[in-house]
Amino acid sequence: MDRVRDIIIIGAGPAGLSAAVTASGYGLDVLVLDEQPSPGGQLYRNIERAEQDTLKTLGSDYSSGLALVEKFRKSGAEYIGNAIVWRLDPDCNICFSTDGQSTEISGKHIIIAIGATERPVPFASWTLPGVMGAGAVDANFKSSGIIPDGPVVLAGSGPLLLSVVGHMAHLGVEISAVLDTTPRGNILSALPLLPGALRRTDCLLKGVGMLLNLKRSGINYFKGITDYKADGKDCLETVSFKTKNGSQRIDAELLLVHEGIVPRCDFTQQIGLKHLWDPVQRYWYPETNESGATAMNDIYVAGDSAFVHGGIPAELKGSLAALDIAGKLNALSLPEKTDYMVKITKRLSSELAPRPFVDALYKPRMGLYNISDDTLVCRCEEITAGDIRQAILEGSREPNEIKTITRCGMGHCQGRMCGTALAEIIAENLKLDPADLRPLNIRPPVRNISLSELSRVALLEAETP
Repeated sequence: MDRVRDIIIIGAGPAGLSAAVTASGYGLDVLVLDEQPSPGGQLYRNIERAEQDTLKTLGSDYSSGLALVEKFRKSGAEYIGNAIVWRLDPDCNICFSTDGQSTEISGKHIIIAIGATERPVPFASWTLPGVMGAGAVDANFKSSGIIPDGPVVLAGSGPLLLSVVGHMAHLGVEISAVLDTTPRGNILSALPLLPGALRRTDCLLKGVGMLLNLKRSGINYFKGITDYKADGKDCLETVSFKTKNGSQRIDAELLLVHEGIVPRCDFTQQIGLKHLWDPVQRYWYPETNESGATAMNDIYVAGDSAFVHGGIPAELKGSLAALDIAGKLNALSLPEKTDYMVKITKRLSSELAPRPFVDALYKPRMGLYNISDDTLVCRCEEITAGDIRQAILEGSREPNEIKTITRCGMGHCQGRMCGTALAEIIAENLKLDPADLRPLNIRPPVRNISLSELSRVALLEAETP
């Protein structure tokens, strides 16, 4: 394997695949490193092996990825699956692990395209066996055809939750209830944004269709849920929740939770890029220009890792990043690059037309992180909300300071499960805007590797002066 490449892309989802296809088309030497065993990312997971029943169940949002993966396979870009990237340096050096062996490589340019993840939200007994993210059900079904037995309760807000409900209903899964936490007042703040969304009535009708299908299914559908919790001794047994009519309890063997999607900022935080705070969907995202370029000019962020916009926009953003890099490497002329980028940007604008409306409609509810002191926030280090609030009472004011004092965010996941909750709890207690805070620092190795493997890293030879 050539250890110095024109472009190294981290992630083989829609953005990474599209960037690889575009860059390879201009003769650039492209390497794609991906955690999964086959290309597709979370959205198009296992698409090359999907059976017809799977394609039918998941619909065009999933099946459309097959054409992109086929283009990627023919592009000439090199793909390494099961590759765990655990370090990225500002000088574009990368360390990654495959089969227990770590290697250091270097790129003239890096594209971070690791996508997004479900927002982790602590609540009472969220660590109980039988509680998991709603997206995990789709991931298991795509990977191996596994579906839950039921009874299942789904709780949360957002289009992905409705999508998962539709998939499971189609598969005949026993769904006891859907607990919709979308605030009733969201529609009022979203309505002024509706005219822009009407540019893409197809997207709006798709969302309306999912809601109608839910109502027609006969599944118990509770709106305006303000709180829910898991109950059980050794595993989930019941789900408790609050409505305007009081508290209720439902038997369940599986609770699927979804409270929105947030960018994965592992590497952008690790290399110290500036992050901005989105006040609507309430998450940090790396600062980039329209092509995905960052303040570190040779490092780009594409797709949902830059800002959550969905699959097709992610593909377009991947192409924009690749075109900009191809121009820098003189693989195409400036007029040609400009012409292509204008066309893609115009299409991207059309795809993004509904997003402000959808984001406002499904913005997280107030009090999402207003949790009891005994609720576990950091699962790795077993730090509770009370531990965090006590540190604040003792004078701590900043996430990284509280991390040092309490070890919240210092565990194996380095804050991926607790970082946002930590910031929100600090902001609430100090009456601050999270935008005034700074996300947790992340140190390499970003993913866990053994000390034995770390001692055997095949490093690049140092350049002689």
